[in-house]
Amino acid sequence: MNEKIPVYLTGNRGKFEEAQRTFKEKYGFDIDIKNPDFEIIEPQASTCTEVVAFSVKYACEKLGRPCIKSDSGLYIDALGGLPGPYNHYFDVQLGVEKFLELFKNETNRKARLENCFAYCEPGKEPVVFTGGGTGTIALEAKGTLGRWHDKFYIPDGETKTLSELREADRDYEDQFWGNAKEDFAQWFKENIEK
Repeated sequence: MNEKIPVYLTGNRGKFEEAQRTFKEKYGFDIDIKNPDFEIIEPQASTCTEVVAFSVKYACEKLGRPCIKSDSGLYIDALGGLPGPYNHYFDVQLGVEKFLELFKNETNRKARLENCFAYCEPGKEPVVFTGGGTGTIALEAKGTLGRWHDKFYIPDGETKTLSELREADRDYEDQFWGNAKEDFAQWFKENIEK
């Protein structure tokens, strides 16, 4: 394992393969994957940007090598911005069906998706790239791919959930996550991998 190649901190092999495909095929650099044998601390915060910046720096210092961490959050207007960076906990505690049942009488279904990529080297501050978009919450879950919110989040201008869009065309669906991954890759190529 090359200690200079950044480690993508994830236990999700699909996320890693998707990122590696972008970084290697489009930008010509490699990344490693690591699901660390320690818990990556995620502080309570109001945005995914804050969480991912803290987490990538914490893991980077523990591992002693460059690290990448990604995170996403769904901010629902009617819930005052929740679940935001607490997506995972909403999924574990409620799940898709129970969440949609609780949300069924809500008329304000506007939501915002945030996607972040953070990079950090030992002894340095993290660099965070953010993207995302706006959309609405569907009345029912549709699709089988992706995270819990992918099955009920409909991007603006679309009639299908992220999950359904991914089933039809993964590259097309990718655009609704914003440019954080691409912005990171371009920055890395220009500033780190010379």
